[in-house]
Amino acid sequence: MRIRTHIFSWVFLATIVPLTALAISATYYIEYDYKHGVNESINTNINTISEEVKRHVQSHRNLALGLARSNAIREFLPVIKASETGNIGTMFNVHRSRINHYFEGFQTILQGMYTMRLMDKFGNSFIKVSHNRRSTPVYESISGVMFVEQEVDAYEFHAMLQKLPRDEVSMIVLPHNAQQSELMSTLSLLDYIVPLYVDDKLVGALSLTLFGEPIDRILNHSPRLYNATITVTENNPENPNRHGMVLYDDKQEIRFAQVRDEMNTVQKLYGEELLELVTHKPFGDAVYGESNQNIYFAELYPYVSQLTSWIVVMQVDNEKINAPFNKIRLVIWAIAVIALGISLLLSDFGVRTIARPIRELSANLLSYAKGEASQRATTRTPIDEVRKLEQAFNTMADSLEQASKERDKAQHMMLQSAKLASIGQMAAGIGHELNNPLNNILSYAKLLERSSDDKDPRLQSDLKSLKEEALRASDIVKGILNFARQVPPQYAPFEMGKWLQDTINLVRQTAKTAGIYIAYECDEELVVEGDRAQLQQALINLLINAVHASERDGEVKVFVTNDENEVSISVIDTGTGISEDTLDSIYDPFFTTKPEGEGHGLGLSVCLGIIERHNGTLQITNNTGPGVTAVMTIPLKQSVAPS
Repeated sequence: MRIRTHIFSWVFLATIVPLTALAISATYYIEYDYKHGVNESINTNINTISEEVKRHVQSHRNLALGLARSNAIREFLPVIKASETGNIGTMFNVHRSRINHYFEGFQTILQGMYTMRLMDKFGNSFIKVSHNRRSTPVYESISGVMFVEQEVDAYEFHAMLQKLPRDEVSMIVLPHNAQQSELMSTLSLLDYIVPLYVDDKLVGALSLTLFGEPIDRILNHSPRLYNATITVTENNPENPNRHGMVLYDDKQEIRFAQVRDEMNTVQKLYGEELLELVTHKPFGDAVYGESNQNIYFAELYPYVSQLTSWIVVMQVDNEKINAPFNKIRLVIWAIAVIALGISLLLSDFGVRTIARPIRELSANLLSYAKGEASQRATTRTPIDEVRKLEQAFNTMADSLEQASKERDKAQHMMLQSAKLASIGQMAAGIGHELNNPLNNILSYAKLLERSSDDKDPRLQSDLKSLKEEALRASDIVKGILNFARQVPPQYAPFEMGKWLQDTINLVRQTAKTAGIYIAYECDEELVVEGDRAQLQQALINLLINAVHASERDGEVKVFVTNDENEVSISVIDTGTGISEDTLDSIYDPFFTTKPEGEGHGLGLSVCLGIIERHNGTLQITNNTGPGVTAVMTIPLKQSVAPS
């Protein structure tokens, strides 16, 4: 799996997925809590509406009862009783006018559309005031009394009045209203009626007919929370013709006071399911229909002593409640999609920021593995971990390169030591073989020089030259034998300052002859443990080489530095330096850059052997300027005997 996919998966699974799931879950939780609050608000609202309608209906019931108990009506009751026998006094019309005025006053004060009637026990109306207008008596009875309305089903009406409770308001459908309307089954409200008695004898009745305008006004001005619609239906199981009749409805624009040409029922408009939902318990809420409508309902009883009830139903479109949360969820999904795009961009950025340096580092490692030792990582990445990996690789490469150089140097030194050992063995044999003939030649030359009486200058010169060449050859053989013997050093402490001064004094005359000045710098109190004579021989070889390499009137500098474990003696000349071609061969025995006859090439070989027997190192390098620097480093104390 590529790193791009890894980064995208990590970002997507670690952030986008849990955050999106958390946000969506939060919206559902808030929506649940919000709907709970909506339910409480709407239920409170519907209960408030129900109580308001119930109080209004109760107020008209009290109005009917109050009118029946008023003094004006009580004073008119004997007149009604007397009219049954045709005994109409001269004050009859005065009393009737007074009642008409009384009813008109009520309708003026209590504005609304309703009708007040005062009837005899057979339903003949003495007085009828409707819409604040009195009706004129136009119907003459046998007894000579003028009625506003004639009797309707007189005996049935009389029998019904006798069954009604005394001094109480009952609700019925007045025959007068039923006869005047062909829409008996569509009347929304029942009539209030109070039987009137004189001396325990039924003489008439007072009725109050409502047209529903005040109830419509209450419902019209009631708040519709969450764009709810209100429906009021009649629950009348005893009368199947009126059961489910819609009294008020926002969607169909049906009102209590509306004159209807047909009866609308809940079953017809909304189906049987809605009627069953709202009639199985007095209040509650439910989800209705395929349209996912939330319905809230409450039952109220407008008519005392009757099972007929009204059910106030509020319908709320569930989509309107869910709309804000659907928008929020849509925004969350949109944010998730945007975050997905950002994740892709981040993964691409991560690839450029992380994968590219890693690929470069991988290429560096592969190149290094193929032998490109100079290969180094330069990723220029801002990521600390990758930068540390780059630094670790470069440090490893530098360490391996340094180790390789030290290994090569060690191999070179081992090879040099082996070469010196083999040459030393050979030189020892050759030296012994040459030493005896040279001694004989030198002895014979001395005998010839002493025994010759011939003062021939030429002969004497030849003998002198013979003796010098023999001595020179003897010195070479002696050097070879010293090189071959590898005499173990005798360790002893000595003062570095005094030793250095003595050593320089031994070569000072040679340096003076060559026109070279030797300067030195050393800690006079420094004490070193080693073979004083052998170390002096090694330093003399280095000093002579420096003097020979320097130009006339030049300077050779000697510096002694030390730390807690070792001391370093640096010899710096001002010559032309050593060519790179010969730098690796300077330790070889018999290798010399001096003219023929001026050196035998054993100085540095002997010097290297002495220093190695002191567990030290010898390093000869060209200066950045003119000259060469030779540094011999040995331990301050020799804790291990040389092998």
